[in-house]
Amino acid sequence: MIEPAITEFYTDHAEDSRLQIGLGPLEFERNKVLMGRHLQSDKLIIADVGGGTGHYAAWLSGLGHGVTLIDPVPKHIEQAKRKAKRAANSFNCLLGEARDLPFEDTSIDVIILHGPLYHLQKQEDRLLALKEAHRVLKPGGKVLGFAITHAASAVAALHSSMIHQPQVFSMCRSELLTGQHEPLEGVPGMLPRAYFHRPSLLVEELEAVGLVTTGLYAVEGLAWMDGQFFQSWADPVKRARLLELVGLTETDRELLCFSPHIMIAGRKD
Repeated sequence: MIEPAITEFYTDHAEDSRLQIGLGPLEFERNKVLMGRHLQSDKLIIADVGGGTGHYAAWLSGLGHGVTLIDPVPKHIEQAKRKAKRAANSFNCLLGEARDLPFEDTSIDVIILHGPLYHLQKQEDRLLALKEAHRVLKPGGKVLGFAITHAASAVAALHSSMIHQPQVFSMCRSELLTGQHEPLEGVPGMLPRAYFHRPSLLVEELEAVGLVTTGLYAVEGLAWMDGQFFQSWADPVKRARLLELVGLTETDRELLCFSPHIMIAGRKD
């Protein structure tokens, strides 16, 4: 379904715990805030594509929505099914991928694209995924797509002073110039081959398939750049201040590339 390196990466790594460590709690909190603004009906049919181990599907089903999680990694499907069994309002889990969705035309209210927009390195594949989203959405339906910004590695490498390592600088340079992410050999935990977007190109790709852009948002925003982020996140007052900062700047397109992840919202007319 996808490149073997991607399956191997997620089979070898603990994706299920990723949102609970490091910057994961900030990402999870912000994604729920951003997605929640676009879930204004009490009961929606939602496709969570690239939904991983089911953290978001469990949250969405807990709100009362009908959710089907699609993911190309067998390990993720097994873990998501266990979550679904424990959930008060269960959800479906299917092995599949974004370019060939197992849904009928105009059958979905909201489609969420968590990984396809960066794991599909070739533009023609990303456009296929977006065309599939357009196909399955009902008129007026919404797409919520997540991307990694083309400056994400460079900003992180500057923050950690790793930018001065020749291999790291070369990788960052390529991402800034082309958007192509090629992982460094011998660096554990680094994302496999991917595409990192300029925000303007993300909009162009969405609209190329006939969807209408309704919003573009920073996920982590500037908050992760706090030099004592983990101590600040543990302090309720400081955490609230960081989240307020992100909220103030989340739609400022001149600051979007300081956020590792961004979310685009679109609509099918």
